[in-house]
Amino acid sequence: MVQASASSETNNMFDNLLNTAPTSSYECDELECYLATDVEDVKDGLAWWYERHAMFPHLSCMAQDYLSIPGEFIKSFFFYPLC
Repeated sequence: MVQASASSETNNMFDNLLNTAPTSSYECDELECYLATDVEDVKDGLAWWYERHAMFPHLSCMAQDYLSIPGEFIKSFFFYPLC
């Protein structure tokens, strides 16, 4: 008869998900450094992140992804005419 072992590991992969996630102190340090910087008056956010790519490589990639999404301007009265 095979007896189940009393290990802390389970067969469900989600039970140990946090234990297997890679931890990088560099990424945490990158965020902490960014949050510690002084607030600046920036006219072009994409250019600001591009210039600081070497200092904040992960954050600048994320910021450039989000800031490069084109905006859209639609006048609401085209969809909702005033009667």
